[in-house]
Amino acid sequence: MPDLPVSSTHSSNLHKLAHAFRRWGWIGFWVQLVLGFMPIMVLIFALFFRNLPNSETSGNSLLFIILSYACLLVLLFTLYWCFRYTRLSKKLDQPDKRPAKAEVIRGLWIGLVSNVVGMAFAVIVGMGQVGTLLFKMLFLSPSAAFYNPRATIVPFDMIAMQAMINTIAAELIGVMISLWLLHRVDQVSSRT
Repeated sequence: MPDLPVSSTHSSNLHKLAHAFRRWGWIGFWVQLVLGFMPIMVLIFALFFRNLPNSETSGNSLLFIILSYACLLVLLFTLYWCFRYTRLSKKLDQPDKRPAKAEVIRGLWIGLVSNVVGMAFAVIVGMGQVGTLLFKMLFLSPSAAFYNPRATIVPFDMIAMQAMINTIAAELIGVMISLWLLHRVDQVSSRT
């Protein structure tokens, strides 16, 4: 980081920081990819093999559908952003290409905020899905005053719930990695 004095100790600290970016960037990338596989497959299935549900039969509103797609787009972005940490590690290891500390911190904040936004979208969609399933369960109850044959729970409802939980977990991993790397940058800055 050019705005700090360069010494052998500082160079060693920057090498350790670059290694942390590489290691945690790859961990974040692969964990988010594994956790994000199911939500991405559910999205592809919903787009190509299933008619979009209308609010009459499934309780999904246009807002929840839009938030679902936004959530997955943010997940794809954060997946790319974790991969970007690995590219940043190469720059941190090369003194002539080393980015400024402010640029590194800004990149980490972009990763942190995008993961939090993705997690918030996933929580909102998940709450809507749980509400819809609860509503369906109440109508399926033998003691319910009304029986609604359209209120059946299908396996896709549970798969969609699992997909949202996976998305929340993937975004949480991204938040933890961004916070850890911010901490590491702060440690390197305070040691010089």
